[in-house]
Amino acid sequence: MNFLDHIDEERVETYRLFANLFIHIPSIEEVEKFAVFAKVEIKDTYEDICDDFINLFINENLPNYETYYKAEIYKDNPIDHSLDHVQHFYWTVGVAIDEEIDLPPDHISMELLFMSYLIEQNLIELQIEFIKRLCDWIPLFCDALYEKSNTDFYKEVAYSLKEFVLSECEDFGE
Repeated sequence: MNFLDHIDEERVETYRLFANLFIHIPSIEEVEKFAVFAKVEIKDTYEDICDDFINLFINENLPNYETYYKAEIYKDNPIDHSLDHVQHFYWTVGVAIDEEIDLPPDHISMELLFMSYLIEQNLIELQIEFIKRLCDWIPLFCDALYEKSNTDFYKEVAYSLKEFVLSECEDFGE
């Protein structure tokens, strides 16, 4: 394994870790994996983390999909920022979202998992294009997550995800 393969493997795992933290209530193992990744001590109880997830994402106190943030960013611009645009990326590489997954294509978890797929497939040009999408809205999502979180855990997730995405943007020249 060469150095670049190792970096790409770490990137894939990082994208998947973050995706798992938003796709469902994180398991204790996922909470611990995040703590190791972020080099933080999680002082919240597991019950508090679960309650925060439910409050934020199941009770829909915090939108976690791209079209919401794009609509805010571009509210004065009539360009169409619909789901079709993100779906186009998926179709370009032959990815279909399983019907059993009850999430829209622009859900943060779907987009983070897709980015991990692009890295695994070494699709550099599509990574560059897709990271532009992530750079557009994920920092705003992270700011809102930090603001609305009741736990230090999700505040740390917000901070870490924002830093990770911004470093990816910088690495790709965005």
